[in-house]
Amino acid sequence: MTAPPGADVAGIPAGGPVLGWVLVAAEEAVGGARVDPVFLAAGRAWTPDQYRATYGQQLTVRVVLGG
Repeated sequence: MTAPPGADVAGIPAGGPVLGWVLVAAEEAVGGARVDPVFLAAGRAWTPDQYRATYGQQLTVRVVLGG
């Protein structure tokens, strides 16, 4: 998860490993759907939409390849 500079991130759990992917209906997307990651944070699985609804719309999800 990333937040804008200066954002208060106290109490927001860090995003963890991607567990899978989910197809989400999205009228604004080409074809009417998008593929989002399902990731672990705070002991449960989240989609980006669920995470932002709980912790703030200013948050951005970035999936990076880890080693």
